[in-house]
Amino acid sequence: MVWQIGVLLVGIGFLILSLFASFILLNMTRSLRTIEAILSLTLDEARLALPELRHSLQQVDDMVTGVNDKFTAADRAMNATGAAFTGWRNRVREALGGLGRRRGSPSGNQREES
Repeated sequence: MVWQIGVLLVGIGFLILSLFASFILLNMTRSLRTIEAILSLTLDEARLALPELRHSLQQVDDMVTGVNDKFTAADRAMNATGAAFTGWRNRVREALGGLGRRRGSPSGNQREES
């Protein structure tokens, strides 16, 4: 008779344990459904925002390209201005018969001291 009561108590314990486990699993299922809904909504919003993001990135790329083109044009203008000054300086030196040219070593590091 004692072993029958022990088996009955063990059975009741397993029943309570299985009810507790099923309650936990039910709550986990609800949480997973909530997470699934949130992720689905987030994915839909991302799909809607993607074309606008691509357009914005294209605009940024166009602006950067425009700035790069302006810097390239400014660099070319500076090079042309430098070349014009160099040519003008050389023409003035030739017209004045070589006045102002450095004399001495080709490196120009020598100085005349008196």
